[in-house]
Amino acid sequence: PYSYQAQFQNGNLANPSGATASALGPQGTIHGLDPNLKVPVTYTYNFGIQRELPKGTLLSVDYAGHVSRHLFHSPNINEPTFAALIANQAIPSARRPVTNSIVPYLGYSTIDEFLSDANDNYNALQTYLTKRKGNTVMTVSYTWSKALTDASSYNSAGDIVEGFNRRFNYGPASYDRRHIFVATYTYRLPILRDQGAILRTAFGGWEVSGVTRLQSGALLTPTGASSVPGDRRSEYLGGAVALPSDRRGPDRWFNTAAFSNAPSTGIGNAGVGIIQAPGWENWDLSLRKVFKIRERFAMRFTADSFNIMNHVNFDAPNVTSSSTAFGTITGAQPARNIQFGLRLTF
Repeated sequence: PYSYQAQFQNGNLANPSGATASALGPQGTIHGLDPNLKVPVTYTYNFGIQRELPKGTLLSVDYAGHVSRHLFHSPNINEPTFAALIANQAIPSARRPVTNSIVPYLGYSTIDEFLSDANDNYNALQTYLTKRKGNTVMTVSYTWSKALTDASSYNSAGDIVEGFNRRFNYGPASYDRRHIFVATYTYRLPILRDQGAILRTAFGGWEVSGVTRLQSGALLTPTGASSVPGDRRSEYLGGAVALPSDRRGPDRWFNTAAFSNAPSTGIGNAGVGIIQAPGWENWDLSLRKVFKIRERFAMRFTADSFNIMNHVNFDAPNVTSSSTAFGTITGAQPARNIQFGLRLTF
């Protein structure tokens, strides 16, 4: 049940153990808990108006929001401060101490401490239209929202230098999607439904249904390495970040010339969520019909298509300014997929 591991430096495969033993490293990750931890609290509020419209249609318009305080996050509290890193980098490399010698808690490596000082807020206009009568039934919803936070998840703060500076990390949440449109619909074809048995059985009673989803892309923050150890924000040089649609593609999704790596003495001034990832467009359709064979037997036929428009939904671009792939997209979500099915019930 146990395996032994040994590390050696400056050796060769002919005699690994004849090399120099590795220097003792700090012990592994420690997880701590703030003794003054507070219980998270969320205040939610909303105001809405509903109106019944003709032909079984209902319209709802709402303002919804919430404010959350004392949210949990778990940064590494044993990271050197940026000032300490700058001062250490100024020392000639021959005499420069290793980074582990300038951490706040000497002799330890990562110390992830549970804190309760993160905050977020959400505000949205939510519209909803539904029709529940007739051959066509549907729901249509559109949300225009903004979600802001200083820690998108419990372990997101502290990923870059100045992780404890909540103002520096405040901005759009990783899950923020400004515009979301979703429609669901079902249409029962009335054609030939009341005709003779042969026509009704073969061509009547078909149903078409689908789901359409359109949404804007995630808001991303560029980061990159510099001569000072540790990742930090990229430097925003000015100019438009988004490219015109006719110049935007997987080889260059945004204006990469607007960014550079942070200078050796700077932390990077690019704002949180300054780059918008590709949006999402998806159409799923289904065609189905039930064929009555006998009183106790029925055959259900379905044809389902996912992403029937075969719209290319790109993945997020590379936002690491120190990478040669900065600004490029190397993947996409699945293309069109069609499937058929038969189900016999008795």
